[in-house]
Amino acid sequence: MPTHPLRLGFPGSVLNVSMGAEARPGPFVTIRAGGPLNGVVTITAITGSGGRCLVEASWVERGEAFSQQLEAATHAMARALAQAAANQFAVGNRPKLERD
Repeated sequence: MPTHPLRLGFPGSVLNVSMGAEARPGPFVTIRAGGPLNGVVTITAITGSGGRCLVEASWVERGEAFSQQLEAATHAMARALAQAAANQFAVGNRPKLERD
């Protein structure tokens, strides 16, 4: 399945979308947000979950790797969470993927 890179609204950011991949396991959206933390955000469909997705953010800070993940009830919610995390990376902040 081909991926289609798109430039987002901040310098150095790239969004790869695998068309039609929502039905397959593995990430189908990858955002390389960059920034000082070299952040990456992915959205992965959860097989057999009725549309639920896993949003994962990973980054490197002072040579140590970090990651957070959160399950979203819908693809639309996952997209919003992923974009918010990418925006935080772009300005040099850690994302906050957790429930309040």
